[in-house]
Amino acid sequence: MLSLLVLALPWPGPLLRQLGRTLLCALAGAACVAAAAQGQPPAPRDVPAPVARHAGGMLVVPFMGVWEDTARNLDIEAVRDPRNADRFAYPENPLKGAESDRVLWFRLRLQLADPADALREWLLLVPTVSTHELRFYGPYDSAGRALAEPVVTGMRHPWSTRPAASEQMAWRFQLPDAGMYTVYFRVESTFARFYAARVWDLPDYLQATQDKRMFDGVCYGLLMGLVVFSTVMLLVFRESIYVWYLVSCAGALLALAGFNGHTLRYPFAHWPAAAEFFYAVAPPLWAISKLMFGRSLLRLSYFAPRLDKVVLAMVAALGLATVYGLVGANPLWLFRMVQASVMLSTVVLVAGAVTAMRRRYWPAVLYCAGVALLLVGICAIIVASWGWVAWTPGQMDLTQAVLVAESIVFAAAMASRVRLLRNSEEALTVRTQELVEALGTDALTGAANRAGLTQRAEAALRDGQPFALMLLDLDGFKGVNDTHGHAAGDAVLAAMVQRLRTQLRADDLVARLGGDEFAVLVAGAPPRDVIAGMARRMAASAVQPVAFEGRSLTVGMSLGIACHPADGATLADLLRAADRAMYACKRRKPGAECYAFASELPA
Repeated sequence: MLSLLVLALPWPGPLLRQLGRTLLCALAGAACVAAAAQGQPPAPRDVPAPVARHAGGMLVVPFMGVWEDTARNLDIEAVRDPRNADRFAYPENPLKGAESDRVLWFRLRLQLADPADALREWLLLVPTVSTHELRFYGPYDSAGRALAEPVVTGMRHPWSTRPAASEQMAWRFQLPDAGMYTVYFRVESTFARFYAARVWDLPDYLQATQDKRMFDGVCYGLLMGLVVFSTVMLLVFRESIYVWYLVSCAGALLALAGFNGHTLRYPFAHWPAAAEFFYAVAPPLWAISKLMFGRSLLRLSYFAPRLDKVVLAMVAALGLATVYGLVGANPLWLFRMVQASVMLSTVVLVAGAVTAMRRRYWPAVLYCAGVALLLVGICAIIVASWGWVAWTPGQMDLTQAVLVAESIVFAAAMASRVRLLRNSEEALTVRTQELVEALGTDALTGAANRAGLTQRAEAALRDGQPFALMLLDLDGFKGVNDTHGHAAGDAVLAAMVQRLRTQLRADDLVARLGGDEFAVLVAGAPPRDVIAGMARRMAASAVQPVAFEGRSLTVGMSLGIACHPADGATLADLLRAADRAMYACKRRKPGAECYAFASELPA
């Protein structure tokens, strides 16, 4: 009922139709297991399959006899020997099977359901890309004559050996009449899990694979986009987490391309050994980089040091298993290690994510979501490879979809991490500014700030010490900012502080009160002409051009001077008096003195 509902849904476009077919295949696999468990009648034995056009191809598994060549040395003549005819068995559930290193012979009898199809070209499709070698023989007529030359193809042979240019193992044939014909094919494989052969009308098959190819293309495009994204992030931030994410996306891309047969079709069409190498090495490369990425993203060394050591141990074990699998005689052991590590790492990393979430590290939430997505698809393919449930092609498509989705969620988790780091950096900047303010220093110029001036002036007022207070304002500073930018303005402010310090004594203080406003505290009670001479020298130094990026920036200076105790008993009184004198100076005609004493202003 659910299958009918899925078929009836208005899938908008080929991608959703592919996902719908993926779900249907998974449901069909479960239905096969349920049917077997309920004791369905056995399939026919050694009878011809009625070849005819079927939507989705004609499943010929019930008509396939299987003979395992344990010695791995049988030839076609021995297999066709009538004395060995009874060696072909018809298993109850040939769709169910675990990965194993073996050689199998299959026998299939075919007969046209409609003699009018005698001129039609058919395709015998064995839905696997991981077969080391596959040999097709026949069709043989009733007299034992072969109608075509044998075909040898597989992962260990160049792409040009594929008769139908199909990623999956396929063989083209014709049946000249309605007689019964026999086909044999030999399979040597380590990784192939099932051999659910179908007979297709060739044009129907080519049309049916368009959606799958578009689905694969979109998945590859997304992963390649993530590779570019992680490369840019690595160049910008230069952090190891982006290296591991980049390698995990590249490993996922290589693994999917290998599982779909595209590494042999495109980059290594004439170099099958390279395609087989990447088929074996891409999954552990993805698993190792995924572990290291999770370790970096979750900051396990900080939040969960013990789990961090477990992850490092798993990475070391996977690295050794990869080397052993490549140089040893049992590559299947490497795949078992990868499968086990994916399951175990999910538990370990989720535990680390939960620990991080308790410390309010929110990128861990998105990481958990990504792991949960992957778990949905990866469990299906791993459990099927262990032989616990029926294997269907749709399980690989489901795994492919969730692997890409997981990578996208992990990219979002990295973005969340960047945002968290930026917020932390902003908070640290604010806190640093607060500390600098508390220490009485202006962060831009290194002069004292308002707090520093207040602290120094209040100390002098408490001790009853006399001092003069100069209030300085830069003339034309706004034009510098507006014309050349704030960076130029900052350069002018820093230069002004340095020039003011050269005109002051050791006990004097220069402070920046804000913007382009400065104050100078002149300790003691120097005569009026000494203070006036200091003011003139300050103004003269200020008008000297400031060099900035090849440009000369020029400002002027106006000064207002108030003295304690004559012009005020508090710092606030002195600042108001000096401010009044400074603005009086600004209102003077050009050529007048650049300073003014508060005591000389009219009441």
